[in-house]
Amino acid sequence: MSLLITDAGIAASIEAEALGVNYKITHIGIGLDGYEPSADQTQLKNEVAREALSRGSVPALGQLHFEAVFAGNTSFDGKEIGYFLEDGTLFAVDSRDGEIMSLKRSNTIITESFELNLAGSSIKNITVELMGAPYATEELAGIAKITTIDKMNSDDDETIVTPKKLKEKTATDDDIDTESNEPKFIQLPQLWRGIQKFVLDKLWLPLAELIYPVGCPIPYPAAEAPPKFIAYIGQSFDKTVFTKLAERFPSGVMPDMRKNYIRGLGEGETPLSIKGQSVQPLGFESDPHNHSYSQAYVGYQHKSGGSNWQVDVTKNGTTGSTTVTGRITGTGDETNPNSVRWLYITRAA
Repeated sequence: MSLLITDAGIAASIEAEALGVNYKITHIGIGLDGYEPSADQTQLKNEVAREALSRGSVPALGQLHFEAVFAGNTSFDGKEIGYFLEDGTLFAVDSRDGEIMSLKRSNTIITESFELNLAGSSIKNITVELMGAPYATEELAGIAKITTIDKMNSDDDETIVTPKKLKEKTATDDDIDTESNEPKFIQLPQLWRGIQKFVLDKLWLPLAELIYPVGCPIPYPAAEAPPKFIAYIGQSFDKTVFTKLAERFPSGVMPDMRKNYIRGLGEGETPLSIKGQSVQPLGFESDPHNHSYSQAYVGYQHKSGGSNWQVDVTKNGTTGSTTVTGRITGTGDETNPNSVRWLYITRAA
């Protein structure tokens, strides 16, 4: 047998009920003897310490929770526990045939918790009188318990969260970027960061790769490439960072498009191969046109009967005009088509 409500405790309950009031447990006593409690007890058999309740609550009807602090030089192997009312009446005794229920050594401080379950009795008007601060609730200021990390995502509504534990359970930007599966709280900026990352990495970038793959040149009307793009100016790039770009340009070097034109790939030709400058017929008739002159006109004629050419100066120091054709020589403005300068760029990925 363990907990037993004494006759004095029951009598106090009856008296309080008749008066229409509650009666209160205010102190806990510790004794050294172990035995089977009896209903006629009014004191512990070998009490060595008695303290006022420091904390406590009534979680439900007939269920009482207590805490009491035992300090000082007293030491004990507690084998009997007494629950005392505010007038000193021994309400209940708990003793278990010599079992040690509370242990304290000299010059130590212990906080003992006690539970009383009266759900099976007819006593309904008992309360707990706290000499210290009560547990905090939404309506009552008092002492609050600190939650554990394991309870952070639970339905626990009786403990509080410290800033440190909240920080430990709050997602970081790295958690968002690495798509961590650990359950954590997120802040509003991180929510937008996650949405942006999902939309960009999971939706837009794959779609952009289908529409206009990395490596395809884009003419851009500025001197420098915008963020997340790279220019075609013959520079090296980090192949470990821009992996898709490295697939298109295994050398790790961007082609220089500042003085080159894009040309279609012919049969048997290698992509990105360079065709050097050459003078070739364009396949259309030249357009004869006149140019004025103000210098000597020098003509050439074949020497009769020989294999050498000789100079025949037909005009000297005169002005006039002569007809020329539009033959392509590859030099000068005469055969250079008009052009607009653009910076070629591509997505850096």
